[in-house]
Amino acid sequence: MDFSHFRLQLIIRVTGILLTSLALAWSIYSTEFLMTPIVFGLFTIIQVIALITYVEKGSTQVNDFLQSFFDKDYTRKFSPKLSGKVFKEVSYGLNKIMEDYAKLSLEKEEYYQYVRQVNEHVEVALISFKSDGKIDLMNKSAQRLLQSPSLYNIEAIGNYNPELLGVLRNLNSGERKLFKTQANGELMNLALMAKKFKLSDNEYTLVALQDIRQELQQNEIDAWQKLIRVLTHEIMNSMTPVLSLTTAIKNMVDENSGPKAVKAISQEEINDIHRSITAIENRGVGLLNFVNAYRDYTKLPELKLEEISLKSLLKEVITLVEKDFQKEGVTLELNFDETEIAVLLDAKLMTQVFINLLKNAREAVADVPNPKVSVELAHEEKACHVVVSDNGLGIPEDLKEDIFVPFFTTKKQGTGIGLSLSRQIVKAHGGDLRLLESEKGCQFQVSIPLFV
Repeated sequence: MDFSHFRLQLIIRVTGILLTSLALAWSIYSTEFLMTPIVFGLFTIIQVIALITYVEKGSTQVNDFLQSFFDKDYTRKFSPKLSGKVFKEVSYGLNKIMEDYAKLSLEKEEYYQYVRQVNEHVEVALISFKSDGKIDLMNKSAQRLLQSPSLYNIEAIGNYNPELLGVLRNLNSGERKLFKTQANGELMNLALMAKKFKLSDNEYTLVALQDIRQELQQNEIDAWQKLIRVLTHEIMNSMTPVLSLTTAIKNMVDENSGPKAVKAISQEEINDIHRSITAIENRGVGLLNFVNAYRDYTKLPELKLEEISLKSLLKEVITLVEKDFQKEGVTLELNFDETEIAVLLDAKLMTQVFINLLKNAREAVADVPNPKVSVELAHEEKACHVVVSDNGLGIPEDLKEDIFVPFFTTKKQGTGIGLSLSRQIVKAHGGDLRLLESEKGCQFQVSIPLFV
């Protein structure tokens, strides 16, 4: 008889075993016929065996599922071994698990192939190694860069470049470093960046290496072009009036037969010659000052670092400039967080930087209604940031790339060295000065590393 429910089957079989067991006990104590206990005993044994076989038949699917799972065979399908709703639900559940794992396995393989293709075709050299030095990843770009085949251990790099091996060993997570090395007689400038992470119980270090020779050469060419453009502009501005004035003087003292006699030169011509010579002298002094300014710009004073409170330094700077702001009706807002930030810096040089930024901001809002300049101080784990903002007209897009070029200026009385010198000072401290994107006005950010 085929029952539709597994539970009912179990109840009937267990009840049968119970009844035959009771009959066996009764026959042993209440009857004198030997065959009667034997018959009931056999019935009981047969029903127990049938129950075990029935239950094992129902668990066969689970065993097959586990075996397929261990073998990673996710294509197998399961059908109910016994009739009943329970077995249909079990079969459906097992098939659903198999389908999901088959899908995950396929997605995992596709993602692995995708990452593998990216690693092999990306231009950046990538090397990943465990804490024991075993290399798990070394893409083709790394092999070309190091001019070596795929290596088994990071120590093998020492055979090609011992210095590079030392750098790779000592890189901290998130650290960026520049490294110069020789390869086939050519100088290479490598930019290295490391990231350490942990998977399961293994620690990995992923290092990206990139030869930035071309970028440095292009930046050098751009710097020379900008320098030549500024020098040419300044020299032409000086030499054009000088040539014009010397030509005028020459015309004043020339005659058809040669130079005029001194007595033949009128007082008016003498006055004109004097004015022209004075103008030439002034122009010469201006050009000499310009050259001296370039010389001074390339000789930044040696830093005298001391640990000071950045908040206190900014307050001192604001005390120095606030009268000029009040005189011109410019609102100066301060936005400092509560944390006291101690940094290593040259107080005099950094004061010069902040005064220059505040002066530029004050001049930028001279012609706008409700002029306002704000100073914001904040810090992160490894750096602090000072942002000087204004609500002026901002810098035209076509000029933003030139504002840090030495002696580039849009001001009539400007020297053009304020921002470039300020950036040079900040970089000497290991930080950076940059122009932030803003919807209105300008925002200059000074970032200074925290040495903790």
